[in-house]
Amino acid sequence: MTAPMKISEVQAVAVAEARRFIAERQRGDWHSVASVVLTASGGRFVGMNLDSTLPRASVCAEPVALGMAMAADPDDRVTFVAAVNRRGEVIPPCGPCRELMLDYAPHAEVALPGGGDFVTLPMRELMPTAFKHDRRKP
Repeated sequence: MTAPMKISEVQAVAVAEARRFIAERQRGDWHSVASVVLTASGGRFVGMNLDSTLPRASVCAEPVALGMAMAADPDDRVTFVAAVNRRGEVIPPCGPCRELMLDYAPHAEVALPGGGDFVTLPMRELMPTAFKHDRRKP
């Protein structure tokens, strides 16, 4: 595994936006997460998880933000994905979100906790031997 990448100013601003978003929209004591997705054309999409009393009906924040990006332009390449919890802490994507990101953001940088605030790793490094590894384009 390579060393985490240095965060860019654009990524830092995007994570700050996700932090503001979740601070304004968290729902009482519900599990609350916001995700931000950046695209190659300069798009920025912020989404929130949909928590449910029936756990399998819940939807993470990353698929919501990715869906917004795909709805805006399915051919625009996702370049960055981050998620923050209700305390504004960057959190790593869960397993199902990582699998989804292999389909819709295989070349994105993904925010992970560390380095004082957060670091990024390329999706390929986050899931180097995933089930779908042979389907990713170089």
